[in-house]
Amino acid sequence: MTENVAEARRLLRKEATKLQKALDKNRSRERGPLVRRFHEVRQMLSPLYSYTSQAGQDFVVDQLMKHKREGTFIDVGGYDGVTGSNTFFLETNRGWTGALVEPVKAQLVKAAALRTCPCIEAAIAPTEGEADFIEISEGFTQMSGLADTYDKKLLQTVRNDKRHRENVTKVKTKTLSSILEYAKIPDPDFISLDIEGGEIACLKAFPFKDHNVKAWAIENNPGTSEIKQLMDENGYNLVEFCGPDEVYFKRSS
Repeated sequence: MTENVAEARRLLRKEATKLQKALDKNRSRERGPLVRRFHEVRQMLSPLYSYTSQAGQDFVVDQLMKHKREGTFIDVGGYDGVTGSNTFFLETNRGWTGALVEPVKAQLVKAAALRTCPCIEAAIAPTEGEADFIEISEGFTQMSGLADTYDKKLLQTVRNDKRHRENVTKVKTKTLSSILEYAKIPDPDFISLDIEGGEIACLKAFPFKDHNVKAWAIENNPGTSEIKQLMDENGYNLVEFCGPDEVYFKRSS
């Protein structure tokens, strides 16, 4: 048993070295899967590597913020609050406070039981009101989203899963700006935005000048350049790819 564990660790260290070399050479979007795998390898190698995100987003933000304590966050599309969470580590290990936003009631209940931050039942959209929402009840349950803005190619992939079950329901929609005001965090250090294709519409409606957000992790499944252009116009540098997510950091004024 001991020999097997030692061999497994040797292979993981070898893979980590290989991944680091690949990352040192590549600054393109191809980094995304490499960063995610490097994150997974580090999780397996050391229990001290306690970051919980799906692809290393929380690790990158923690580095950008220089291990800041008592920062603030807004987690949009926070699911159950723990699984693949971009903010759980920051809350539990760095003492950050914030709010989690999740429209699926069953997941919101789990999040409320597992997190100390307020958990808000809403879907983020460009306007406030009600909208049709595709709730994935079986299969890729982390990938529910608003019907109007759900990325069509991604939705087809989700529906092709043999386990797939979905329900279309009506949900309350809130703008991201109104959530920041409601949570009394108008200028969060970090916003995690994961809404299955609705990111661009949400960002276009967001009043950047009214909110001093330092860092963002934004899901970009189709790999469009539009998000980068929009963020650049509003004073942010694209600093890392984590799986399908892009991490942005505000430029110094």
